[in-house]
Amino acid sequence: MKKTIFILIAALALASCSDKLGGRIDQPANVPVPGKVTVTGVRSIPGGAVIKVQIPDDENLKGIVAEYERNGAIVNAKISRYVDSLTVEGFADTKPHKISLYAFNVNEERSEGVDISIDPLTPAIQTVQTTMTGSYGGVKVRVEGNESHSDLAICILRDPDPSHYGKPKSELRLTEVTTLFTASNNISLSRRGIEPVEALFGMYVRDHWGNMSDTTYYVLTPLVEVKLDTVLTFKNAAIADDNCPSGNTSYYPIESLWDGSGLSEVPHFFASTETNPSPCWLTIDLGLGQRTASLSRITTLPRIGYVIFGGGAVRDYEFWGSLGSLNDDGTYSKPKGQVVPENEHGFDDTWFCLGKFTQAKPSGYLDNGLPGTITAEDRDTYNAGNDFELNSDEYPRCNDPLRYLRVVFANTFTTFELGHNATNRQVQTGEVTPYGMINE
Repeated sequence: MKKTIFILIAALALASCSDKLGGRIDQPANVPVPGKVTVTGVRSIPGGAVIKVQIPDDENLKGIVAEYERNGAIVNAKISRYVDSLTVEGFADTKPHKISLYAFNVNEERSEGVDISIDPLTPAIQTVQTTMTGSYGGVKVRVEGNESHSDLAICILRDPDPSHYGKPKSELRLTEVTTLFTASNNISLSRRGIEPVEALFGMYVRDHWGNMSDTTYYVLTPLVEVKLDTVLTFKNAAIADDNCPSGNTSYYPIESLWDGSGLSEVPHFFASTETNPSPCWLTIDLGLGQRTASLSRITTLPRIGYVIFGGGAVRDYEFWGSLGSLNDDGTYSKPKGQVVPENEHGFDDTWFCLGKFTQAKPSGYLDNGLPGTITAEDRDTYNAGNDFELNSDEYPRCNDPLRYLRVVFANTFTTFELGHNATNRQVQTGEVTPYGMINE
């Protein structure tokens, strides 16, 4: 009982002491108001400015705050006493804007304000150029002119009636299709899953602060995209220069690359011999006969859960396409064109590159290209497989008609680390699934 009374008395004494000091332990009494901020420089940036200040010599100083109006609301940006510049941003124009600067102490008491005027450079929502085209399974947006690498949202809208083009926005039946995010200056972004019928599409750009560009409109027809292994009968093309044979055709057949199982046990993954060269490749006859296909993307699955980001798992892929060779009777046979010295891998001149890709790893690779630490997200991404979109900006012929798909295993994790002459050059992988359009 005596102990309880003592604790209560001590608590009351502390409370009384706190009241005399100003009410809070972290707000000491008799702290002077800070001196005014001295601005030493202003550098305009897209949509804002960087303001350089001289930090007052005051041991009670906590930081500097800039207060300003943006989009009708009063906002602020703060820095601590250990930083000498702050950024004000989010303006949607290049007009002069008033910024009020204050120093504040440990009690959050402000100094007398200092007003300056800034002249923002043109914001990214006005400098960025975007175009939209119909693409496989949906639409593709091209983004350029984001020199400041600002975080942008590309908002895509759709009205099912293309005849509404040119009508006032109030008369359109627009619904949001998706929002794509990027900070890139030069990129193409795709949205799939849109039915392949003509429609009116709208697009505008929004920045981090809710500023929006004007909406531009397009009448587009998305292209058909199908999963080719569900409508065609693939087979091993067995071309003479293929050099990545199965290590055991019963247990690790090439056909497991397109069996659609999504499994990883025998015989649902492919494993090559351990003596094949590196890089090595094999060729899939897509079973098109006299038809052709144009590919939009290629998905891959690994040998799921086995030696993740290591061993014979594929690190670097290349995909190549060929129509084959035209016979005298107008029919086509396996590729057997002319080999010229400058052709990559010694491929004949019927082959064209669809794209080169690296196994996705969300946490990134080390500077030397090795995997380093493998996170839970890395593991989930690895086991879910890759979705490699073919990009005509990088590989102009990636959507050209073809009948044969060549898969090049440019590096496993072993050959990347130890070199192409590593003792074990085996490849182990799951499925390779092309998507695109069949040209009748």
